[in-house]
Amino acid sequence: MEKILVVEDDAPSLILTTEVLKNYNYLVVSAVDGEEAIEVAERENPDLAILDVMLPGLNGFQVCERLRSMPQFRNMPILMLTVLNEDSHQLRAIEAGANGFLTKPFKHTELIMRIKALLSVSGNVSEMVSINTAISALLTALELRRPGSTMSSRRCANLAEHLATVSGVSDEVTKSLRRGVLLRDIGFIACNDEVALTDDHDPTSREHALLGLKIISGFGNEIVEAIVRFHHSTLNSSDYPSHLPPDVKKCVNIALVCNRFEELIYGSEPHSKKDALQIIQSETSDGIWPCEEVGLLTRLLAS
Repeated sequence: MEKILVVEDDAPSLILTTEVLKNYNYLVVSAVDGEEAIEVAERENPDLAILDVMLPGLNGFQVCERLRSMPQFRNMPILMLTVLNEDSHQLRAIEAGANGFLTKPFKHTELIMRIKALLSVSGNVSEMVSINTAISALLTALELRRPGSTMSSRRCANLAEHLATVSGVSDEVTKSLRRGVLLRDIGFIACNDEVALTDDHDPTSREHALLGLKIISGFGNEIVEAIVRFHHSTLNSSDYPSHLPPDVKKCVNIALVCNRFEELIYGSEPHSKKDALQIIQSETSDGIWPCEEVGLLTRLLAS
């Protein structure tokens, strides 16, 4: 029986959600504030967590970030409950490491469908566990080499995963997309100190894409390899991979847009989300980024 952690400070909502989940044969553990949520998670080791955004003490975003910083919960599905019409909540949920979000009020059937989808993708097969373990080890090595890279990789991967879901990409392709974006900068492990610590936006640092391709070649996944190799390409550059199969090209395009958004929001000269989107839209008009994927990002930020 799969165990779900529900973190909700509103007693009636907690009781109702618990009953709904029990009716679908889920084992439920609960917490009413952020600190208790961390304690219960460590003690109960749930298969999935549902976090309300508005909590006393640590808010839902902070709880999500804390859980993601703990090795045992790096791959656990996390669903966040956000307030209707709050765009910033949805994007913040992605940045914190959530796998999905629901806006209140929502139908119970919608909650169950989302839970089933997240659990089916979460890694209940040994192959996926092995791959995730390998990715986690590589990201740990990258973090030691280039501090801050892991959080950037996870933010970018979460955003890419959401764009893929919105665009109707299959679960299998989406998993490969996420892995590719997580590993996009893994080549910095093999770079010399001068390059490894250079701003990623500097063209001289981009040899990491070729080195990264060598590092992950054993994965045998065309999507992962294409993202690692081409995540700094642009539509108007000579190395843009226009020859790729449709699914692979779609994933590369999503990765390009997410990588650019990450650069603008968290780079050496941070922009607001609104300004970052305007810059990307302007660059798209100049033929730099793919229109369809920029449209997906625009709709997500406006939702």
